[in-house]
Parts: sequence; C-alpha cells; structure tokens
Amino acid sequence: MPEASRWMSWWRRRRVEQAVPLGEPDQDPAPPPAQPQSAPDPADPWRPVAGEFALRLLTLTWEAVHHIGEAEFREQDAERRKILFRIDHSVTRVRRLAENLRVLTGEPLDDPDQQITSLQDVAHAAGAAVEHYERLHFGPMADLAVAAVAADDVIRILTELIDNADRYSPPTEPVTIAAHLTGDGDVVIRVEDNGIGLNPAHLPWIERLLENPDGPAAGELQPAHLGLAVAAELTRRHRSLRVRLVPRQPRGTVAMLLIGADLLCEAPRSPVPPAEPEPAPAPVPPPRADEITMQLPVHRPSPAPMPRRVPASVRGAEPPPPPVTTRVHQTAWHDDAADFNAGVDAARAKAPQPEAAEARTPAPSVPPKAEGPQ
Repeated sequence: MPEASRWMSWWRRRRVEQAVPLGEPDQDPAPPPAQPQSAPDPADPWRPVAGEFALRLLTLTWEAVHHIGEAEFREQDAERRKILFRIDHSVTRVRRLAENLRVLTGEPLDDPDQQITSLQDVAHAAGAAVEHYERLHFGPMADLAVAAVAADDVIRILTELIDNADRYSPPTEPVTIAAHLTGDGDVVIRVEDNGIGLNPAHLPWIERLLENPDGPAAGELQPAHLGLAVAAELTRRHRSLRVRLVPRQPRGTVAMLLIGADLLCEAPRSPVPPAEPEPAPAPVPPPRADEITMQLPVHRPSPAPMPRRVPASVRGAEPPPPPVTTRVHQTAWHDDAADFNAGVDAARAKAPQPEAAEARTPAPSVPPKAEGPQ
C-alpha cells in the first residue's frame, strides 16, 4: 500500500474510530450528530437544502470509509489492497466535497475528536486528500503544532491550496509544501507549483475574496474557484488565519497560509514504548509414547595415552631363550658361604688368650681378616 495511506487514514478515520474501534468491525459507525436547523433564508431558500444534502453525503461517506477500512485490514493480497486503497481515496475526495458544501452554505462542521496536530501531520493529511498525492514533495517543517480548535480547519484550507496547485500544474512537475517560522512567532505554510500561474485579470477578485470579512458578494462566486471560496470562509472563522496567492517566478504560483502564534503550540511527542522483555523459551512438550527415542552416547575423543612398553608377545616376535644354567651354578653360593664361616671359626680357636693387665687396657679393635675360600 502506498505511503500516503498512513497519513490519509490518520485524518479521515480518527473520528470514525472514536465511535467504532478497529477491533469491532461488525458494528456500523455512528453517524454524525444532527446539526440544529438554521432558519430558512427568504433570499436563498436552497441554502439550507444544500446544507442538509451535504450532511447526508457525509454520513454515507463515513459509513463507506469504515467498511472499506475493514476490508483493507482483513485483505492479505497486495494487489487487492491497492484497489481498495484507490476506492478509499476516491471516497475521501467525495467526503471533502461534501464538507466544502457544508462550509459554503454556512453550516458548521462537526469535529468531535479535536486534537493538537503537528505541522508535519497537517501537511501530510492535507496532501493525502488530493488526487495526485504522489506528486507532492514535502520540504522542511517547523517543529510546532496547531491548536486543537483550529487543526481540522487548517487541514481543510491547506487541502484546497494543494488541490489548486495539483490541478493547475503539469502532471510531471512536483508540488512543494514547506512550513517556516517567522520572526513574529507565526508560521507560514508555502505551497509552490510550476503551473500556468494566475490570470492577472483574476487577481483583484481573488484578493477581495480572501480579504473580505463578509465573504464574496452575490454573483461573484465562480465555480472554477470554489476551493479558494472554501479557504476564505474557513479563515473567517479564525482571526489568526490568512491566505494569500502571489505569482512565482519564472512561472507558477505560491499559495501561503499564515497561522498566528496564538494557534500554535509545541508539537506533541510520541511516547517511547517500554522495552519489551525477551520472550521466554517455549517449553519442550514431552514426547509421546510412539515417539520415544534412545539418545546415543556422544563419542568424545580421549587424549593420547603415554607411551607404554608393549609386551613381546604382542609384537609377534619369539621371546629370547632363557639363560642355560647348571646345577653347579645354582649351588655355588651355598658352598662359598660355608667355607667362609669355617675359616672364621678356625681363626678364633687359634688366637692366644690376653693377660689380665692387658685385659684392663683396651686394645684397638682390629677385626680379624676373613679368609675367603681357597
């Protein structure tokens, strides 16, 4: 869906959504409350008839916008959503014409959901209600907002100025909208086009139309300039709104809408949504009896072992033959020990006995020399 749908929906649906939330699509939107009937004008008996006719058109367009919005919300196919959007856009333009008829007949417009609106939203909502919205180029916008009592009328005035620029300029040329803050604290919204420009013969009538506090004189209202007549009527309802048209060099027109400082305020800030907590992991459902599987052990390679001495039998070679021993070799150490002991005993038997006096003087102990076997 084109980006313009977001801005279009913001303005044309907000009053419908106040009566019928989007989550309850089965309920029909409540029609606007009936306006008090004005006394018939003997000089123009058709004026109240036209006002009532416009009110009935508005009621039908409100219902159509609701049902089309419901279809857009439920439709998943991109191509069908584009078709619904084009239908929605056409119904929005019909609604705008019905509102203009109410304005020109002097009947009030019901705005039950008045709210402070930023200049950026004002410009985009006005641009979304013209035929060739894709040609619009939005320049810098002052970071301010329009007061709730005048926001809807400012959108309607700006829509008519943008619509004039769209209809009287080549289809390949863009229309630029920008909003600047003046030194007096006012805001000027400029709508510039590269069209054929103003007819010099019409400039005096346009100036009288926009500046006359009593409205256009009888017989001066021209069908080709109904949009300017609507803008002039709406500016007379707010003393701080002014509209002016000047030629643009080398060609084209500049339409300017001045918004007084008393109708401006700080732009509302969108609340920062709190950080959403991370979703908890979904619980794993227990396996069914027919889905139970056995988990195989995970093979983890073990570190290489220290080198070991491999037995000879593992290597496959024949073991070396044991040493050949004889009986003499196995018993020789017994004979040597016996001969050694016999020699020691014989030496002790042949030694002389010492004197008594010598026995009192200890002599150095010299171990006898052992006689080994011969």
